[in-house]
Amino acid sequence: MKKPKSFKAANTLLALSLILAFMSCKDDNEISTVYDPDKPITLTDFYPLEGGVATKMILNGNNFGSDTKNIKVFVNDKEAAVVSAIGNKIYAICPRKPGDGDENQVIDCSVKVEIGKQSAEYQEHFSYQIQTVITTVCGIPGAPDDVITGSLAQTSMPHVTYLAIDEDDNIIACLRNQNNYYHENKVILVNETEDRSRLLIPDTGSPLNQPCMLNDGKTVYIPADGGTEYWTMSSENMWSPMKLSMKSTSTSININYKHSFAMCTVDGYMYTRAKNGTLYKFNPETGVTTQVATNLMSESDSYMAFSKKEPTKLYLAYTNSNCIFTYDIITQEHKLLAGISGQAGYLDGIGEKAMFNEPRQLILDEDDNLYIADTKNHVIRKISPEGAVSTVIGQPNVAGYQDGDPETALFDEPYGVAINKEGIIYVGDYKNQCIRRLAIE
Repeated sequence: MKKPKSFKAANTLLALSLILAFMSCKDDNEISTVYDPDKPITLTDFYPLEGGVATKMILNGNNFGSDTKNIKVFVNDKEAAVVSAIGNKIYAICPRKPGDGDENQVIDCSVKVEIGKQSAEYQEHFSYQIQTVITTVCGIPGAPDDVITGSLAQTSMPHVTYLAIDEDDNIIACLRNQNNYYHENKVILVNETEDRSRLLIPDTGSPLNQPCMLNDGKTVYIPADGGTEYWTMSSENMWSPMKLSMKSTSTSININYKHSFAMCTVDGYMYTRAKNGTLYKFNPETGVTTQVATNLMSESDSYMAFSKKEPTKLYLAYTNSNCIFTYDIITQEHKLLAGISGQAGYLDGIGEKAMFNEPRQLILDEDDNLYIADTKNHVIRKISPEGAVSTVIGQPNVAGYQDGDPETALFDEPYGVAINKEGIIYVGDYKNQCIRRLAIE
């Protein structure tokens, strides 16, 4: 497997030499390791002058002391981890993405040291390189439809569709059997840190679609493809699955197909949209369901997520109509964000100047940027809150399997995306039968 390009590997030897140089200074008896608040802290230089997330940095100066609890280092306004200090040197670790910048660009960063009530800033700046790299977590392209669990290297599975991540970085993945639509569809749990996978539901009957975590970060709800049925599981009960149904106390629920769930923090309800264009919400505790809206792009599959900064705004990827809309559950405003309704294609741009080809699961980062699996274009796309569409990784209209950076990486019909609390994005690479890890660092 071809390894991604990265300056990190090239800097491994440099990082080791920095640490050795830092450690050798501890034998110098002339260095004061006690911070004197009556004397100013002084800064001379630091190295290296460029790098990325987790780059090891040596900061030189005087009157640092050795109490790491009293020392703070900031790269721009983001705090770096201080590992140790010996009076005239500080050993720190660069934080992740300390400023605004697009993928594969350089962020110009100030470096500041705070000790007690004093602070000082280096004249030199640090060049932070944002890198975008895709790697494979588990799965084997072309493997049989049987599920094999265990270590991640052992894990193989049928086609991977949609994903969710809990507070402990457990990935919940829905799997689809291409040979039998109504049998042998499964759900597995994958934990990258613990290097293991586990089968949660051996046969869901009809396929399951885009799952959604409750606000507790422990409980997942997964819509069954047709009708009112759904599954729920929680880490608090050892992921024991329960099959439930949406209920109505008044009018009947008319659901032909439902493709996703989205949790609203404003009212605590789970939202879903039927393929006929009707939007429903239900109480996660009781299943009691009410109708919210009708005629939301009828006869198209849809995948949904609520905005983090505007929690009444629902984002909808209309797969068959090849466009992204928003719907406000308070104002009922339903408007186009990006893409050309009813027209498939590939084009980066703003609003209607962009084009998609069967967009599916979407997620939002902490800045309300959308990341979308653009299935038939074989790429992962990004939409800014203003509607600017860009391609994050993958080669447009080229199907394949390749880990690496945006210039080399390949997907084969990605369906699902999910994001963890550290901003790492996981991709359900459908035809490659893999879960992939997308790091934008």
